[in-house]
Amino acid sequence: MTAFEMEDLAARGALLVGILIVLSRLTKAALERLNLPDLLGYLFIGMALRLVEGTGLLRFVDGPQVLSFLAQLGIVALLFRIGLECTPKNLLRRLSGATRIWIANITLSLGAVLGVALFLLDWALLPSLFAAVALTATGIGVSVRIWRHTDRLGSAKGALMLDVAELDDLSGVVLLALLTALVPQLQAGLSADLVGPMALTLGLVLGKMALLALGGLLFAQYLEHPLTHWLHDIQPRPDLMISVLGIGLVGAGLAALLGFSAAIGAFFAGLIFSRDPLSVKIDASFDSLSDLFIPFFFLHVGFALDLSLLFGNLGAVLLLFAAAVVGKGLGSFMPVMNRLRPSSALTFAVALVPRSEITLLVMQRGLDLGVVSPDAFAVVVAVVILTMGTVPLALRLLLPPVTTT
Repeated sequence: MTAFEMEDLAARGALLVGILIVLSRLTKAALERLNLPDLLGYLFIGMALRLVEGTGLLRFVDGPQVLSFLAQLGIVALLFRIGLECTPKNLLRRLSGATRIWIANITLSLGAVLGVALFLLDWALLPSLFAAVALTATGIGVSVRIWRHTDRLGSAKGALMLDVAELDDLSGVVLLALLTALVPQLQAGLSADLVGPMALTLGLVLGKMALLALGGLLFAQYLEHPLTHWLHDIQPRPDLMISVLGIGLVGAGLAALLGFSAAIGAFFAGLIFSRDPLSVKIDASFDSLSDLFIPFFFLHVGFALDLSLLFGNLGAVLLLFAAAVVGKGLGSFMPVMNRLRPSSALTFAVALVPRSEITLLVMQRGLDLGVVSPDAFAVVVAVVILTMGTVPLALRLLLPPVTTT
């Protein structure tokens, strides 16, 4: 490729990226006015891109390659952000009040989705496991908008909801790492001969995660505070956030060398910086960076979705949607039915039903590994869209606005 051709390719890529950034920002502003998740808009833009790509127009700007590269940066930024919002001290505090709810909703959700996928949809084991793990996570941002709008987010019930959702996402990331490690063995099918090797693999993965966590703990305990404050003293806040993100990328790369995905490493990197109050301020300055990169991941998910596959899988979408709602709903309702009034317990359970970021991340990972079919991917993405679209409507009925006198 000549220098002129490279310059021309870069110009066309810049044109596409610029258009997508503007579309994403406009979509986010429009959906925020409707109290709907901006994630829906990003997915729909990605779907529209796929339709345009079918006409050949995106070949002019090398669209798929550009979008795929930016999506990887979006995944790293997304998991770094999630890790940054998970304070270890607060997680330990939440275990006392949220553990029973967390375990119940994860177990029932996992069992319901896995049972439907295996026995009613007749999916193979691996796509069923990826769907089940993906749908254990909670897209709490969908419900938070409604709770904040009705002035109930600061209540004890609202705080408990956030605690359970954070634990759901944390377990989703861990389960993704474990499932990804088992993929080569599970592709051969389950058999008694594989029990030993699978147990050994799980042990090695857990050992590596413990090593990663220990290294992160030592860094957080002895290096993070002086490093962050030194960076704060020598550069203004936007530059500080870029430096912190750079350190996060180093952590993501080291995690990849241990056999994890860069996304898992980015999550642990964010977790390292979450314990420092100064990092909470850093998080605010991270908004612009995350708003730039994270949408590209969801655009890529929408782009990977083949809408034509949904017409032949509408029954599967409805069955899996029912399993996702019942599993997460009952798993969240039953542990609190003795602590809250029935109406409050129902509202609490409905608020934990939506799925979003972690669910899409798990399914995209399965699709990239070649173990999740385009059909299964399309079905789960449709379930995500349904939960994000229906739950706000249900919560508006269950949480009428607080009237002031």
